[in-house]
Amino acid sequence: MTKFMVARRCLEVATDTLGTSAATFTPRFGASFSWMKHYSLRLRSQSTRLSARSYSTQADNRKPATKDFDDGDRPPLDPEAVHADLLRRLTKLYEQEVARELIVPPFKRALLYGEKAAIRDQIGDFSFVQLYEAVKRLAAQISKCCGSASQSRVAFLCPNNITYVISQWACWFSGQIAVPLNAKYPADLLEYYIKDSDASLLLTTAEFLPLAEPLAAKLQKPLLVVNHELINANGTTNGGDASPVADVSYLDPRRENLLQLNDTLVVESALNGEFYRDANALILYTSGTTGKPKGVVLSYANLDAQLRALSHAWQVSAADSVLHTLPLNHVHGTINALNLPLAVGAKCVMLPKFDSSSVWSYLLNVNMTTKERVNVFMGVPTMYGLLIREYDSVFGKNARMCDYVKTHCKNKIRLMISGSAPLPGNIFDRWNEITGHRLLERYGMTEIGMAISNPYLQDGELRSRRQGCVGMPLPGVSVRIVDPESGRQLTLEGCENEGIWHTTTGTTPPKPTVPEDSIAGQLHVKGSSVFSAYWQKAKETASEFDAEGWFRTGDTARYENGTIRILGRTSVDIIKSGGFKLSALEIETALHEHPDTSDVAVLGLPDETWGQRVVAVISLRDQASATPETFSIPKLLVWLEQKLPKQAIPKEVRLVEEIPRNAMGKINKRELINRLYGENAAATPDSTETQNVVEKP
Repeated sequence: MTKFMVARRCLEVATDTLGTSAATFTPRFGASFSWMKHYSLRLRSQSTRLSARSYSTQADNRKPATKDFDDGDRPPLDPEAVHADLLRRLTKLYEQEVARELIVPPFKRALLYGEKAAIRDQIGDFSFVQLYEAVKRLAAQISKCCGSASQSRVAFLCPNNITYVISQWACWFSGQIAVPLNAKYPADLLEYYIKDSDASLLLTTAEFLPLAEPLAAKLQKPLLVVNHELINANGTTNGGDASPVADVSYLDPRRENLLQLNDTLVVESALNGEFYRDANALILYTSGTTGKPKGVVLSYANLDAQLRALSHAWQVSAADSVLHTLPLNHVHGTINALNLPLAVGAKCVMLPKFDSSSVWSYLLNVNMTTKERVNVFMGVPTMYGLLIREYDSVFGKNARMCDYVKTHCKNKIRLMISGSAPLPGNIFDRWNEITGHRLLERYGMTEIGMAISNPYLQDGELRSRRQGCVGMPLPGVSVRIVDPESGRQLTLEGCENEGIWHTTTGTTPPKPTVPEDSIAGQLHVKGSSVFSAYWQKAKETASEFDAEGWFRTGDTARYENGTIRILGRTSVDIIKSGGFKLSALEIETALHEHPDTSDVAVLGLPDETWGQRVVAVISLRDQASATPETFSIPKLLVWLEQKLPKQAIPKEVRLVEEIPRNAMGKINKRELINRLYGENAAATPDSTETQNVVEKP
């Protein structure tokens, strides 16, 4: 008989120990900030039980979940049968809500997966039910401060571990809008995010208190300290004795996760599907590569559409285990690599930060048990470049190890994804050589989530991953490419089980009807995953949508041969030089292929002769030992003549020690221009000959 772990006695002991103080949460505000305290949430069992009902959608006439079944059957007596029946009914409840076009957020779905492993971090492994019950406890404290379902903004500063998930999901459980922050950002920028979002509460962990506490004090925000003890609050008693109901299912009413209301099963204390259908979930700030960061408001409906599209397109299931090393304040890290796997019952292995050696250890299952294995990895191009460097250093000279790495990755790793920045061709090809994986590139933005993706299944010409291309629209997403000069436009629709998203195995998918003509122009997107507003910026929001409701991405794209290629940001990556429209990304792709280049950025600067001149900024792999015999700018330009048309050859080349990138691997080209040229960006060189400059910042 399966044993289900619960801890009723622990709750009773905690209540007796903490007394009334455990049930009280009243921040005090004063001129000297003497109100500031750290509410370390430890064993707040009584508080949770009392406050949960204040924001529950249930009345008090509740019945045990195992009585009065709506099908007229008597509840089974066997504990395993009781659990199985409750799980069946809960699954049916969620299916009915989805059929009614309501939203079942990821934290509610955690009850479907129960004792299955959800998160592994540096502390240990945690199940879905442990995660859920910790979320519920923190949500009660958030509701005390903000009120239930108030849609207050709650900013949280947490490391890459389960405390991040608890904090985000607790905001959602309580009906608030989560605002994730990044501890690597300067204090001034964090202050801007908190003030701009008008956050009512700040959550953090002990390790980030030195950063969070001054911000909370300066902005007069209450502060909650979150830790792993939230997870253990329903463990055994201090004496180590088991709970009197230790063999009861986590769905049993004594755990207060499920209740019976008017012959209907309900999730205790949680808000209903109507609320999540209409409410907002998240504010993510743009990376600010083209201006000051704006708060992108994403609704639960936006997130739900995104999760459904990606789980279908990438075939994510409960059998997966995703290795997570990404920043958590961007769509890539918090939606694609975290909430997507958790929403379908998959496991997420969270590393504190990206480390090449650690990632290789997980990818190759070095000294790890079967349950620690991962089979999905998502990263940015910079990460893959660093992994290649680590591979060359550790494995590259050992032929047997090289064979093992490729065989293991091909057989044990199901999917590898790259995004957030353009993937250089040399990294795409080298990674395929090392691991046997053609990286799946996709295209998305904070405002639209993921909109375009290469296919998961690869079966030849119809479904293949081409370097530099991002594929076709995801299911439920519409994409339009508009040529502003001719007015010509092309609209592409993504549909489940059609075209590259046909998932039936063993059959040849019907050849989709796709346009044969190519087109290049501005990229517009429409769909359920597209945001509705920038936070408190109505004018900026209106300017980003056209009269038909299409979101203008600000990117230029080209469609050809059944796939889409992103040419770059229209404002900085499309260079108009000598009557030609040049893509900075295509020039960068060519420069990346040179064996001596480490990183590159191509800029378009004002020029009286050319309109804009093409400037290549380059860092070398080993600049210290570079000599005219091994590398020179004239030799580089001669080499480029074999790769690019004449008009795309840079008019100026600058060598720098390093090209600055943000946490997601993106280059802010406006800042790079200011750094290199200051107010002289519009200065015209004395000659039309290529300018060779060596810059050492």
